[in-house]
Amino acid sequence: MNDRKYAGIREVERIGMSVTECVRRIARFGAFAEMLMRVQAGRMNETADWDFKAMLGRQLWESAVQWGVWRERLLELRGHEVDIARAGEGKLGDFAAELLASRGDDEFAAGLYGVALPGYRAALLRYCDETNLLVDAPSVRAIRIALLDVDEHLQFGAVGCADGVPEWRAHLQAYLDAAGGVDGVQGERPSFDLPEPRSEGEFAPAQAFARDARFRTSVPKVNPYGDGAEDVRTALLAKMWVRTQEMTAAELCASVLYEWRELPYEGCLALARHCWDEVRHSLFGQAALEVEGIALESLPSWVGYAGHTMPFSPQKRYAHLAIATEAAMMKHPGGKRGEWEWCRDKVGHALMTTFQDFDWADEVNHVKFGRDWLIGFFFGGDRAKAQAVADETVKDRLAFYAQSRPEPDGGY
Repeated sequence: MNDRKYAGIREVERIGMSVTECVRRIARFGAFAEMLMRVQAGRMNETADWDFKAMLGRQLWESAVQWGVWRERLLELRGHEVDIARAGEGKLGDFAAELLASRGDDEFAAGLYGVALPGYRAALLRYCDETNLLVDAPSVRAIRIALLDVDEHLQFGAVGCADGVPEWRAHLQAYLDAAGGVDGVQGERPSFDLPEPRSEGEFAPAQAFARDARFRTSVPKVNPYGDGAEDVRTALLAKMWVRTQEMTAAELCASVLYEWRELPYEGCLALARHCWDEVRHSLFGQAALEVEGIALESLPSWVGYAGHTMPFSPQKRYAHLAIATEAAMMKHPGGKRGEWEWCRDKVGHALMTTFQDFDWADEVNHVKFGRDWLIGFFFGGDRAKAQAVADETVKDRLAFYAQSRPEPDGGY
């Protein structure tokens, strides 16, 4: 066959699937991508392994992006967003509930990398094998891009994550098989064949932020380098450590994303991106410290943010981060721009200058997220009411930390 014909697309003579069948499968992909986002968001707090926790932040955002791609493609194929909601009900929802019920990092990783993601990948490849590659070229391209993410997720999971707890993997595989697989082509199986479900009632994110055994945790936010006033290097190390502690902001965002079910897709995408940004910021600090020869696990890990914020509603929790904290950091002199200028001009540290440059850019977006989804969506445009809730969280924070020791205003 002439490779130049048909814009380089092969097998144009394949009958392929009808639009109706494409819509049915893509709705399942959308439901599964949304499920991956929510499950990883719900489990992030209790995930102890630092590297796994960081990867969850990346994966939940990429899952949210994929969910959006499938939403858009459905509309192009005479489908509707409600098709995704319907596809996520029933036995596919039962699988998600069981995955959420995993115990500990090992079971959750085995379910995610040993069952959920391989099932998703197989369904995406099967779609390309069965559709007409010319008539359905937009779907095929979307799948190729999705597979780039999924394959990287599975590559991460292949490093000691997916092979353990075979009994739990078999349990979850039975539930996914009963749903007919991710795409439903296998047909549903009766529930009486399934093992007893472990999930009980409505899942709620953990109220504490877990860390693995390498770390020693602290409830008060005590910077191991003090306030950095002694000399420039100490101040630089103090700033690096503060960046590492932004994992707590990522955990907060994940919990809000899981619990705030009234958010439309666009709000979920913003929260997922906010979560991944905060993970990245914590990794900025980790990388900077390692360049200085300092292992992150040799320093205290602050987890008191959970005790202060998790009792709040998800909206009040997010108001503390996006309005009380990040919006306040936009003021100049000082603020995020000031941190970047200090690293560039006072310290001359090229790597931290780059990190703070992008940290500042991300935080500008986060303030917009707060305006859009707290002030605009939740508070109906009432900026004063939103600010009052944010101010209340600052008072609550001070009261919480006064139980152990007074903590200065500002920061996460």
